[in-house]
Parts: sequence; C-alpha cells; structure tokens
Amino acid sequence: PPRMKPFHPSILCKRLACLLLATWWGALSSKTFDDGNAVAETVETLFLQVALETREVTDALVREPREKLNMTQEDLQEVVFMHIPYNFGHTIEKVAFLPEFPESQGPLRNLAWAEAMAIVENDMLTVDERLAMLQTKMGVGGRIWGRMNPALHQISNVTGCPLYFTPGKYWPQDVAEGYFQGQSFGMLRDPYERLVAQFRGDFDAYGGGWGWRRLVCDVDSAIKKKMEDIISGTLSLFAEDCTFVPQAEFFDGPHGIKHPVDNRYFALSANEFLKDHGHASMHIDTSDILHVEGCNHVWAGDLSCETKALVRQVYARDFELLCSHFGHCDVHENVCLEMVPDMCPGNLPAKHLQGTYCA
Repeated sequence: PPRMKPFHPSILCKRLACLLLATWWGALSSKTFDDGNAVAETVETLFLQVALETREVTDALVREPREKLNMTQEDLQEVVFMHIPYNFGHTIEKVAFLPEFPESQGPLRNLAWAEAMAIVENDMLTVDERLAMLQTKMGVGGRIWGRMNPALHQISNVTGCPLYFTPGKYWPQDVAEGYFQGQSFGMLRDPYERLVAQFRGDFDAYGGGWGWRRLVCDVDSAIKKKMEDIISGTLSLFAEDCTFVPQAEFFDGPHGIKHPVDNRYFALSANEFLKDHGHASMHIDTSDILHVEGCNHVWAGDLSCETKALVRQVYARDFELLCSHFGHCDVHENVCLEMVPDMCPGNLPAKHLQGTYCA
C-alpha cells in the first residue's frame, strides 16, 4: 500500500514550524483544509501575534513565573502528569492547558495550542518569560504539564532526551522537586500495541527508524529487529527520544508514577481519572485525540510468537504492571484501542480469529 506519513504534532517543532504543524492538524480535523491560502494567512496571523506579544512581555509579567510553575499552596494540585512517550501524552497536555472547550470547538483548541507551543519552543525567550506568557494563554483551571512546561525542555545528561520524555528518576533534583508538586499519574499501555503504534507512526527521531519494513507494512519483522537490536545493545533504550524505554522506568523513584491510568480504554479512562481528581473541565473529546495513521490494517495479532517473546523479554516489567494494576494478566492477549479512531483494524473480528496466540 502507499506510505501514509502525516505531519503530527508529537514531533518536536520549533517556532513557526510548530504553528504551521498544529494549524494544519486543526484544519484537517475540521475538514476545512481546502484553501491553502487561508491556512497560510492563519499561520502568518498567529506568528505576528506571538511576535508582538513577545515584545510586550513586561517586568510585571515575568517577575514570579517560577513560583507559579512550582505551585504555591494556593495553586497546589492533587496530581501532576508524567508523560510516557507514545501514551497520548500530547493530547492530555493540550487539554490540560486548554480545558473547557466543547467538542465542536476542537479545531479552535488546536489553534490555541499551536500558539502556546510557539511560545514554549521559543528559546529566544527565557524559561521565566515563556512561563509568564503561557499563564496568559492558559484556560481557566488549566495546568502546564509535561512538554508544555519550558523548564522540562532541557536535555537529560543521562538519557540524552528532553526531561519531559525522561523518567523522573533521572531528572535533576531541583527540577523534579519543582515540578512534582503532588502525586504523579500517567498512562500505562500494552507493550505489543504500543510498539505497533510506534511502527505505524514512524516519526523521524520519535519512535521512528523502521526503514523499508514500514514501507511495506511488515510490522512483525520490524518489531522483531528492534527488539533484537535492543537486546544486543545495538540500539539504546534511550534512542528516538526515549520512546523505547520501558514504561516501568517511569514508575521508579520518589517521583515515579503513583496513579497509572489504563491506556486500553483511552480516552474514557483518562477522563474518569481527571474528573475524580478535581479536573472535570479537562475532558478529552474524540476530536482532541492525536493518534497515528498508516498501515491501518496491522495490529498486535500480526506479531509472531518469536517476536512477542522478544517483546516480553524487553518489557517484562510493563506486563507485570498491567497485571498488578489492571488485572490484564494474559501476556499473550492481542489488544487494540477500540475507543480511538483508526487504532484497530477495520476487520477486527476476523483479525481476532487469525491473530497469533502463543500460550
């Protein structure tokens, strides 16, 4: 089949590129990407607006942003988000920053998010200046979590990844203590299904590098090769922006995830968790979800027993967490995300009958 490689906001973007990317995404979501000139004008308008606002940052605005980031007693939140790559973290961060958007206004939220990300990625400004500007853009009841937080854009000297993709146990102590004001939560995803999503996304420098196998949708040999390379040491777990790091590592240490949320039922599970912890306005609608496309017919059931054995070797602790927290104890089960568009093959009943089961 022809290769499908959409532009996706999960790729790190810089300034105007970020605006163009999320504007493009928002336009696609609203089914109005018919007029390239209109999109270009929107991007230009947003760019000019951000540029003007950058000049207008005053001493009053930048005086106390760090305290706002670290949250005083007045701002103290009950939970804080830990972003595990390829677990819908960008979606959660977007909605947390801009809550209370009705589903019909999803494209507007995407545009507002693009504008905010242009500020986040603008390294010509200090972290404090960016935080101050973000406070003026954030929705009522919003939070600056994960990648939305400019303070987490420094590169870890342990993993070589940005801190927002790095397990908290590797963060500098001062940054960790400043960010984790409250118990952390994060999504926990089936390792087979997560690797299939990375294969399908194949984003450069973010879970990509699948080569010719992605071109022909050969998911089994592709994942088998990655696992063999990780086991042999040819491929670092910290490669591709830490997308191959076992999820269990994000549970380690004093700032590890204390509240795992079941990714199998995203976004319902995340919405219920947020509501139960005082963030009902952070409601994720289907139109908010950022997800992969391409090779839509492949899924975890297409992996051979040999490949699945290698996955279990690399991600043994992830399977243990799924069992202990959610009761998903069958390590041979084939799953897909039935609540997210395009995350299950169209002929799922037939796929279940044909899928490998390696007990």
